Amino acid sequence: MLEIRPVYTSYEREEYTKMFGIIPQDGYHVIAAHNGGNFVGSAYVKADGETGYIYHMSLIDGYDDYIDRFLLGKAALNFLDLQGVKNVEYTGDDEKLAKALGFKNIDGKTTLNLDGYFTGSHCDGEKDVK
Repeated sequence: MLEIRPVYTSYEREEYTKMFGIIPQDGYHVIAAHNGGNFVGSAYVKADGETGYIYHMSLIDGYDDYIDRFLLGKAALNFLDLQGVKNVEYTGDDEKLAKALGFKNIDGKTTLNLDGYFTGSHCDGEKDVK
């Protein structure tokens, strides 16, 4: 069973980001994904008022499950939404995942507005979100 949750201890923050080449900094949050008790991926995010940033959301090498990657992205967005973030910028390189999560490329930035995102109204009128 997939379990995704933010981590708060410095040990966990370092442990769940080091394989991705990230050194956790103050003000940034790490969200870890475990499947069957084994660490499978993480997201690295920051909330700055009404603006949030997802710098990284990825699964570990050798574990490639698109559904789990998508759910990790949703969990990162939910975490930012609960922090009061309204607009999210994604700086990673997984364009397929970003599009599936609802991000749009506007003026060279991959962004998403969270107003109504978790109530379903963010997709009103869209025909193709694949």
